[in-house]
Amino acid sequence: MCSLNGDFIDILEDRRKTSDIGWALKTWNLPPCKYSLNRTPEDIKKHVLSSEKIKSVIKQISNEKGYTEEEIEEEARNIIDEMSHNFQFRVIRFFGYVLSKFMKSVYGRIFVNKKGMEKIASISNQYPVLFLPTHRSYADFLLVSYVCFYFNLPLPVIAAGLDFLGLKFLSFLLRGAGAFFIRRSFVGDRLYRELFSEFVQTHIEGCEYPMEFFIEGTRSRSAKSLVPKLGMMQVILDMFFASKVSDIIVVPISISYDRTLEEMLYAYELLGVPKPKESTRGLIKARKVMSDFFGDVYVRFGEQISLRDYFRGYDRSVHNLHPRDLSITFEKEHQLCRDLANHVIRMHQCNLLLSPFPLMCLVISQPSTARGGVHIDILTDYVFWLEELIKRSGATICTSGETLTESLIQNIKCHSNIVQMDNNMLVSFKDVLVQSSASTVPRLNDNTVKYAIPAMLGYHYGNQALQLLVHVSMISLAMTCNGSAVSTQEGVFHRYKTLRKLLQREFVFERETDEKDFMHALRSLKEENIISVEDSSLVPLSSAADKFEFLSSLLLTFLESYYIICQYLSQSNQEHHPPCKKLSLQCQSHIENALLQGFLSDYRCLSLDIVNNCLTYLVNQGALFSVSKDGETVMLLNFPKITNILIDLEVFLPAFSRNNQNGRMSLPTAKL
Repeated sequence: MCSLNGDFIDILEDRRKTSDIGWALKTWNLPPCKYSLNRTPEDIKKHVLSSEKIKSVIKQISNEKGYTEEEIEEEARNIIDEMSHNFQFRVIRFFGYVLSKFMKSVYGRIFVNKKGMEKIASISNQYPVLFLPTHRSYADFLLVSYVCFYFNLPLPVIAAGLDFLGLKFLSFLLRGAGAFFIRRSFVGDRLYRELFSEFVQTHIEGCEYPMEFFIEGTRSRSAKSLVPKLGMMQVILDMFFASKVSDIIVVPISISYDRTLEEMLYAYELLGVPKPKESTRGLIKARKVMSDFFGDVYVRFGEQISLRDYFRGYDRSVHNLHPRDLSITFEKEHQLCRDLANHVIRMHQCNLLLSPFPLMCLVISQPSTARGGVHIDILTDYVFWLEELIKRSGATICTSGETLTESLIQNIKCHSNIVQMDNNMLVSFKDVLVQSSASTVPRLNDNTVKYAIPAMLGYHYGNQALQLLVHVSMISLAMTCNGSAVSTQEGVFHRYKTLRKLLQREFVFERETDEKDFMHALRSLKEENIISVEDSSLVPLSSAADKFEFLSSLLLTFLESYYIICQYLSQSNQEHHPPCKKLSLQCQSHIENALLQGFLSDYRCLSLDIVNNCLTYLVNQGALFSVSKDGETVMLLNFPKITNILIDLEVFLPAFSRNNQNGRMSLPTAKL
């Protein structure tokens, strides 16, 4: 196991020794970027509204919709006023003071890699900089700004959702801290889209501030990396492809927490409880978290990505044929944008620092052990070899005790609200006290919710490690489903690619890296003595049979959920299905029935995160599509395609049989 090296420093250590107010008022004098136009936030707004592009758009919309140009201009001013930040250093100092108080109250330490900060200092005055952090908690929002303030680096302006405006006075302060507010979706609203694009590009071109946004678009309730949202990234890349800037530096930032502030909220949201609206009253109610302890925070600023170097092989001269004020994006550039976004997500994962707790959750969340618990000695053994597999991805497991067992016990204490160790040294999830299902999850009965809440908590924490083990798990499962003790490497690779396709909404895979990822994972399994490779044949070693079976079971939660959903849709008597939002709730209810009848034993299958990903996958594959009927949108099935998906799933779930009498399903479970 690994402790943090000397490159990481705890930025709360000196905050516990010196005055917070004195620190917040420290001298701040940084040289601007050499390309900076030194504009104020008000200057930036005026520049956007007076740009030739926006003037042209206003004139076109006026002609198309029959409104006067003055009316469209007024609407544009209102949009920009709603969107814009009002960066003020006095507000930054205020947040520096408040955040120091808050973080010292709820966190033990905040570790940051010093070398990463030094590299940013060396380039921040050279080129526009994009900070792209992971997004697992509200705590992410100003954390990067806090770290930059600590290290005397330029502070970013930050893209925030429009729903934050419900925080009233706090939204005013957030504007002052550099937050600019954008709608979650503005499809069909050309004026808003063009204003947003011009606002973002003006910041990149003017270089007054670094820019920060969450490439995943929203907080990940599941704690897995989400498939990236490309809107803002594409707008920024359009500037680079059109040679309006010579280079842009992208900085992936991995942020992880021993405990997530919203852990219980996420558990209910994954079951279908709507996210509470952002409001000042809700924020005041949330102050009770300050009486709890949430462990340590780990922030790693990853290796910088120069767009000039990353896209060195792409010929940008194609844009020379078009006017510079005309924004044109070629299909190839859409794909390059997606490739870069997926690469950033991969860097997020490679740079993760995690406590052993996510590994513990993977072990104790298995259906065969979820109720009875796992002995601390067995848990220690499993966590140790899982850490050996994970470190091959570049991620790091951070321990705090002198021994691994001691670290696990400390983790159990940190998470004592959800896990326990009894007198027999068995570690398990606690029965979490839940409210009446009538006020929480109306579709699920009380007994289901009782078991589902701990399952969702385990799902959230375990996923942090699972996304790092997905490739070795896919290989193990591909070997297991062969039905023979020996598998050919070619056959396993073929099934590995099938799994990769089936799980493309659950995990982020880079394009055209399937063979490279397969060989890397295969080498890891071989070097950890879990399988042997003999003349292109793959053989699981009997000495590691339990670990091999454990790895092969890690993805069953997703595959079982997908199978039940596909089976439900294909056997339904309904000719038309409701839109995906309502359909997902119907599928969740069907999964609950499978649990109540004993067909399923894994309550993580109830996660709407999995259900929604499955429906999105079916839509992307053309197995489910929308049509208009009587003025309403309904979903129809493509039966041949959904049948093919079921056949693919059955390869990995041999105990599931669509022809099984009474539809009863016997599920494989992991043995420890």
